Amino acid sequence: MKPVIQSPTALTNLLSRRDIWRGYDRAVSRRVRPTGHTELDALLLGGWPKTALIELACHHQGIGELSLLLPTLEKHTQAGELCILLDPPYQPHAPSWVSANIALENLVVVRSQWQRDWLWAAELSIRNGALLLAWPNHYKLSYSNLRKLQLAAVDSQQSAFLFNRPESLSSASPSPLRLEIHSHALHQLDIRVHKFSGAIADSRVQIKSSLLESERTPLNQLNVPICYPEDQSTSIYGRYENIDQTLNT
Repeated sequence: MKPVIQSPTALTNLLSRRDIWRGYDRAVSRRVRPTGHTELDALLLGGWPKTALIELACHHQGIGELSLLLPTLEKHTQAGELCILLDPPYQPHAPSWVSANIALENLVVVRSQWQRDWLWAAELSIRNGALLLAWPNHYKLSYSNLRKLQLAAVDSQQSAFLFNRPESLSSASPSPLRLEIHSHALHQLDIRVHKFSGAIADSRVQIKSSLLESERTPLNQLNVPICYPEDQSTSIYGRYENIDQTLNT
């Protein structure tokens, strides 16, 4: 059997690729973007990693997960840079975004009809330097799909955020950072590191999801009268029916 001769040039070219991580190289500098949350910055060794696809796996939607990115969105849009929301599960509430000092003129909402359209819009947004916040929703993304987005983030030197389902954490992913997000108390997010180079496995942190203190009040305890639907015979529909009968006679 002839020995396999490897070209030193080919090996050097391979190791010079930006999507290859050399585990023994502890001197690699981190390019980060501060999250705006002191505790989270400490957990992530400075902030959100740049040139990375970041997965946020939320156990429930609407628990305040977007508050993690409000400081990032504010800096990005106020600097005149474009931010794209790809298939958000709910319609963004413009007054709330304005109160968070986000420039709405630099915010674009994109809706997709097919998975291939979603992937095309996501990759194109990243490669053109936009800050992407994307929700796959019912789409099932393969490792190859995610790798395309990760390489796009590396090439464009831009972060991209993917709000994924918690069951996605059981599958392999090229994303350098994967966080699992719970909420066990009002205005509080419990964040667990699922994957991150340099962090201790299963590291956790709690942060506030809102700067405003408020409470949830049961409907029957509100200090306002609550009107329940009337019986059909005396409802507004019944009154209209009576009016119609009167006009016909």
